[in-house]
Amino acid sequence: MDKRFFLALFLSLIAIAISQILFPPPKSVPSSQRRGNAKDSSLVRNSASSTDTVYSPPLTRPAPVVSPSELSRAGSIKGAAAAPGGLGAETTAVATPKAIYKFSNVGAAPVSIVVRDYKNRSGADGPVQIGAPSNPVLGYRLITPIDTADLSQIPFALTQAKNPNGDQTLTYMASAGSHAVSISYVIPRDTSLSYVVRVDGQVSNVRSPAYLISDLPKTMEPTEADTLGDHRTLAYSFKPVRDHARSVLFGSLDPGEKTLEPGPLNWVAIKNKYFVFGVLSLQDGTPFSEVTLSGGPRTSKIATNAAASVVQEIRNGRFSYEFYGGPQESQRLMRVGRDFDHVNPYGWRFLQSVVHPIASKVIQGLLWMHNRLNLTYGWVLIILGILVRLVLWPLNQSTMRSSLKMQELQPKLAAAQKKYKDPVQQREAIMKVYHDAGVSPFAGLTGCLPALLPMPILFALFFVFQNTIEFRGVPFFWLHDISVKDPFYVLPLLMGASMYVLSWIGMRNAPPNPQAKMMGYMFPVMMTVVLLNMASGLNLYYTAQNIAALPQQWLLARERARRRPAS
Repeated sequence: MDKRFFLALFLSLIAIAISQILFPPPKSVPSSQRRGNAKDSSLVRNSASSTDTVYSPPLTRPAPVVSPSELSRAGSIKGAAAAPGGLGAETTAVATPKAIYKFSNVGAAPVSIVVRDYKNRSGADGPVQIGAPSNPVLGYRLITPIDTADLSQIPFALTQAKNPNGDQTLTYMASAGSHAVSISYVIPRDTSLSYVVRVDGQVSNVRSPAYLISDLPKTMEPTEADTLGDHRTLAYSFKPVRDHARSVLFGSLDPGEKTLEPGPLNWVAIKNKYFVFGVLSLQDGTPFSEVTLSGGPRTSKIATNAAASVVQEIRNGRFSYEFYGGPQESQRLMRVGRDFDHVNPYGWRFLQSVVHPIASKVIQGLLWMHNRLNLTYGWVLIILGILVRLVLWPLNQSTMRSSLKMQELQPKLAAAQKKYKDPVQQREAIMKVYHDAGVSPFAGLTGCLPALLPMPILFALFFVFQNTIEFRGVPFFWLHDISVKDPFYVLPLLMGASMYVLSWIGMRNAPPNPQAKMMGYMFPVMMTVVLLNMASGLNLYYTAQNIAALPQQWLLARERARRRPAS
């Protein structure tokens, strides 16, 4: 039984070690090498090359419904720039309690989004910003049976509106070849819908099949102090209607390589460690037909650029969808729906169906305890570790007592094996020993369960700490951020020490077992090395769990001493 017990633990260790290899701890980068976005720390500042207008609409009428005749009269603006951010291009900023959106009249597309509640930690001043004039968050192309139009090069005329609910609407109109195009953005004031903007478009004189191509950002600027680690997490994610969400890291796309992901798709997004920008088809609308992913040029070993083009069919001259640009807050992403909370699929593709549900429940439990108990996440992780051990206490007690009975039966089992050489008679004698003692022959196998049951939660927490923004910047005693490694390595060493003490108490008054003794020394050392550079919150949870298991292990050792026959 002991060999099977420690073999199971060893296999669990290997699984975590492989995770560490596949997701190596990021290296720090000197501040002089950090890439920030200090050029445009505020969306409402004017630049030398563009004219910014902060939108404060005086209108109270609802968003206008644009007729085809009005669309046909909407022409190009004389003297406007041919590219967003160019000379003469006009930008309009719309401020909400959570974000500031900046739109350009050239291309009729959002240029950047400021996430007001989160500070950029990469060395750039001000809040986190998604996109920039040189890297807009969206760009449009129109494909029809007779022509193709790059809308990002066309200047549009802008009208503004505000409805009684406080929702703000920007409507851009222009002609593109033989077509009149209108694109409207509805920015809600409702904080429950924060970071979600609705997009409605209309194209006149268009025959089917016609398609809108939406180009996502080619990169996201780093927002964390560890810029290399942030760059390693750059990825495009997408959700097929009838399959699990998938994520493609920039690093897995070779320069110039193109990958076509067929639809129908619910959403497509670009993300880094903590922030995401995604386009989402309406729940009752037209899903995206496909997305083409392309690898970008590389100036270093880490891929920082790629491209994603999302295709949506234009039906009856109209298209509609939503976009989300903001933090990867678990509860907020769940409220968006359409499985957008799977934008970071937990577990690799072959383990996603197992790991993601566990990780999602763990996050929900942590958030619930944080909100209900009004405690910091450090204490919440400690409470979770203790609760896991308390829940497993009855099972541990039962299996450990079965283990004691198995040890008492060893002399009788050995005697039966020695007395009967015939395999059939030997098996019958062994079963009689188990039956008389009231012990299941499979008790040895079930003895491994108490050690294995906490492992899925630990494994899920490994993925949770990769991108759960709720832990970002959360201090706890000497830790300035529980989402990164302990700078003094106190918690990993304490975790290893608590694991060794747990093993040492477990071996007291037990029959001599050289293999168990060796693993009692080796396993804590190996786990310390594996978790040394992982998130300090993960080490905090595992340390709390080990310490919470000490009383039960001590009681078991005392009971084993009482049952040990006198020599």
